[in-house]
Amino acid sequence: MKMKLFSSKTSPFVRKVRVTLLELGLEGLVEEVFTDWSADEPAFLAANPLGQVPALITDKGDALPGSDLIIEYLQTRGGTLTSLPRGSARWAKLKRLNLADGLTEAAVSVLLESRRPASEQSPAWITRKQAAIARSLDALEQEASELLPEVPSVVEIAVACALGYLDFRFGTFDWRQGRPALAAWYAVFAERPSMVNTAPMA
Repeated sequence: MKMKLFSSKTSPFVRKVRVTLLELGLEGLVEEVFTDWSADEPAFLAANPLGQVPALITDKGDALPGSDLIIEYLQTRGGTLTSLPRGSARWAKLKRLNLADGLTEAAVSVLLESRRPASEQSPAWITRKQAAIARSLDALEQEASELLPEVPSVVEIAVACALGYLDFRFGTFDWRQGRPALAAWYAVFAERPSMVNTAPMA
């Protein structure tokens, strides 16, 4: 029995899982079920009571909600990502991972807020989240030389999917401006087949 991935063609968190599947060579073991997370489908909500994509049903029937949990599980199924180091270097890597995920969450928050009726939107909230995105990008720029150019870890996948989401949803926001190292790294990483084949579609 194949694993079942409740998926989306636009979610940056789903993209993290889809990129990981391709990098690990496990895509043939998974059936994707493209899901409208707002439709309250019973099978989807059973897999993730939070009502968020992604969610994975393993071939043993276990339900795993959330991209980080799914990616951790997939790494036990074969293939190779670069392992995170031990000691202080590990915390530096995990810091970049959390910055990337937090940046993505802030971008999704801005998008959802901007889709509310104009009378219900909070400009102050949007401004606060946009500032968080900019600060996170600046921090990643300072550490761009530490991002792996070849076999990625979960860190590089998260950073690349965050930057790809900014390009997809916020095309007028030039995150590359003033961040040459991060932009140069992404230009190379974005050409990986796993990234090309998971590019979001509106």
